[in-house]
Amino acid sequence: MNNQQYQPNLLDVPISIFANRFAKEPEGVTTLRRIASREINRVTIEAIRDEADEVKQKNLKDNLRAFAPVALLHHRKADTPFSERIAEQWPLLMGDIDLKDNKGLNMAELKTHLCRLPYLLLCAYSVRGGLWFVIRLPDNQTPETLAAHFRYLQRVFTELFGVKLDSSKGGNPTDLRFVSFDTAPFFKEQATVMTGTYTPPKPKPASPRPLIRSHFQPAGEWELRQVVELARKAQKGDRHGPLLKAATLAGGFVSAGRLDYNTAVYALETIASELDNFRDSERAIKDGITYGEQKPLYPDTSYHETRYKPPPTPPQRSDTRQNNTWLFDGLMIHGEQLSYEPCDNYPPEWET
Repeated sequence: MNNQQYQPNLLDVPISIFANRFAKEPEGVTTLRRIASREINRVTIEAIRDEADEVKQKNLKDNLRAFAPVALLHHRKADTPFSERIAEQWPLLMGDIDLKDNKGLNMAELKTHLCRLPYLLLCAYSVRGGLWFVIRLPDNQTPETLAAHFRYLQRVFTELFGVKLDSSKGGNPTDLRFVSFDTAPFFKEQATVMTGTYTPPKPKPASPRPLIRSHFQPAGEWELRQVVELARKAQKGDRHGPLLKAATLAGGFVSAGRLDYNTAVYALETIASELDNFRDSERAIKDGITYGEQKPLYPDTSYHETRYKPPPTPPQRSDTRQNNTWLFDGLMIHGEQLSYEPCDNYPPEWET
């Protein structure tokens, strides 16, 4: 008799499912095998695939349920640490291949090739006809190691396969994806382990300014709180400015390797979902992060909100001319006579 403790296949471990992508609390538990095998909302999903208008597609998708492929979650509240959100993180990694990022790519043919990867556990069609898949990773994963594995997978797919992965899904254990259906999903019961990781080298800091922060906070938590506090200033009717500033700050942290991209996007989108015109907010978030990534905020640099200040007005001068001779402070000079009015508002560098 075999007394070894039973360990379920990773296709059958519990993962969280949500009413929609905006929900903070899970509505129940499912498994990867169940979610990929069942034809949930098939009519709606087929309508989405047949719809050419991307705006209408997104509106239809927002009504679909969503699930967390690699974790069992307590909740998805953005301003809380991972330790409070995650009940169990499984040694899994999700990947997503969008049609819009890989135009002209035959997804049916690509699916056949992906299924040959030894570490691929699952592969199926996504809602809009792209592909989503799950990779087997080493045990004892953390949010930080997952992000490193995801960066490695991105490089493998780009450099070896010429395929671009969706960067907004996969690097965060709390990432959700929409429930889809595939008439022939692929499962590999005994997938091998993908061990590769990639951490980009940090560029040399641009300027040595001290940044005040607590050394008792986990990496990334302080940065996330700064972004969330700034984004919380967004209100109905006045959302664009605060969200754009918060996203720009997040982009600086992301570019410096101090904040995970997906965590930042999820936190900002969660706040934006409580306001009006979510589509416009999504664009503001994306634009802000893109702009902020051009100006990394390293630990020895600080972020300062800049406002336009008009330069001081220089002294006003008036010219007078008499018989081709000019008087300046009692001196007769040839050329142009200048008289001036006193002014106390001038920069220090004007001192002589």
